[in-house]
Amino acid sequence: MFLLRDIPDAACLGKLTKRYPDLDHGSVIAIMSFLRTAGDLIDAFERFLAQHGLSQGRFAILAFLNREPEVPVNQTHLADACGVTKATITGLIDGLERDLLVERLPDPDDRRASLVRLTKNGCEFLDALLPHHFKRTAEVFADFTAEDRQALIEMMAKIRAGMDHVADLEKAGTLCNAPHLCCRRPATPAA
Repeated sequence: MFLLRDIPDAACLGKLTKRYPDLDHGSVIAIMSFLRTAGDLIDAFERFLAQHGLSQGRFAILAFLNREPEVPVNQTHLADACGVTKATITGLIDGLERDLLVERLPDPDDRRASLVRLTKNGCEFLDALLPHHFKRTAEVFADFTAEDRQALIEMMAKIRAGMDHVADLEKAGTLCNAPHLCCRRPATPAA
């Protein structure tokens, strides 16, 4: 993930504006602050998960299955829900199965497919882990009012909508999404 810990100030951005007239100071500072904060949150989350033998992918599977622990979920649906490929979900489930946290079951509707659900061990593991995770999450937002949290949720929705808009512009060809065409690097001198 891109992380520049030293976010530029107004003077620095003012100099850059001379070179890049379309630069919007507020947007640059907002996105850099957001990425820095997101990176710090992800780092802290990954450290916590690693202490418990988990990765983000393994945790995502367990968290999804924990919504209805007794209900098996189609492995392909699980891949879609976690935003990973079928090959990735297979590897993650293999590891969770080895650790006795999930089990695979035959899909009665499709002999080629597998269903996945939490085991008793998986449920007990999450019942021990999640209170600590939820406490850490609450501490991050300890100085937020309910209104602050709601405003943040709404702002994140606006950012997602903005990202969707950028993707639409890229598809339409009105934004550069092919660096080799619009951002040519200078040729390096021959040695």
